[in-house]
Amino acid sequence: MKVRGVNNRGSILVAVLFLAAVMGVLVAVATMSLQAGTDASRSFAESLRAEEAMRAAIEQIGALSGTTGPPRPGGTIVALGETNVEVRFYDEIARIDLNHAPVDLLAGIFRVVGVGPTEARQYAARTIDWRDSDDQLSEEGGAERTAYRAAGRIDGPRNAPFQHVAELSLVLGIPRRVAAAVAPYVTVASGSEMVNPLLADPPVLMAIPGLKEDQVRSFVDDRVHRNLAPKDLIARLGPVEDYVTDQTSKAVRYEGRVRFGGRNDRRFEVVVTTLPGDTEPYRILAWDANPPERMRQLPQ
Repeated sequence: MKVRGVNNRGSILVAVLFLAAVMGVLVAVATMSLQAGTDASRSFAESLRAEEAMRAAIEQIGALSGTTGPPRPGGTIVALGETNVEVRFYDEIARIDLNHAPVDLLAGIFRVVGVGPTEARQYAARTIDWRDSDDQLSEEGGAERTAYRAAGRIDGPRNAPFQHVAELSLVLGIPRRVAAAVAPYVTVASGSEMVNPLLADPPVLMAIPGLKEDQVRSFVDDRVHRNLAPKDLIARLGPVEDYVTDQTSKAVRYEGRVRFGGRNDRRFEVVVTTLPGDTEPYRILAWDANPPERMRQLPQ
């Protein structure tokens, strides 16, 4: 009987220790969950603060421009209390518009990112077939619904304008890596068949049919160092009038980095437009939180 009593007390002790260990684990898990929840709440709050700071910076830049049109390309730091917003902004006509550009200009930007001439032309034709409203091939190499079906796709081309640059990766045959490579040089918001070479990056200039690398290099150098009238500077590109303009659009891209008291930062890429007679100062066309790191060098 004495042995049985010792065993019972031992069993009870083991059970108590086991329960204590379980309770310890549960407390640790609960603490970790609480901490994770706190961190998530803090991150969410900072995201909201960053978004509001970016909006405030856009509104301040627009107000300082003093016009209803887009501000001139530039960059600035907007101070909002302990929060600083580093912003670069430029007209979307510096990019090639997927919804309006002709096939030659589209093929050009595909070639610039390393696609062969035949495939580049095919991708360009399929881009046009995606955006146009009919079921007719834009040219040989294009793709309408039957081609998508033959490739095992249950969908087809949108047969309507691109809503976002990322949509390019949905076009039949265009690899995601190619769509990602051209993304910094294309838009869906300028509303123009042409690009403004006074604002465009060198890769966009290289996409213009007929231009060679040495011409582009010389033009960019003149753009920086020579005080020429816009039309005179553009004339130095030669007979490319079908692809270039000195006009601007109503759409502006803002690339922003929001910093909280010098700690961490949040990045944004926002495209806005102004509409005639609109009651709002601007309309957001695209809002990309934490985009790829590619703060653009502004043309001089």
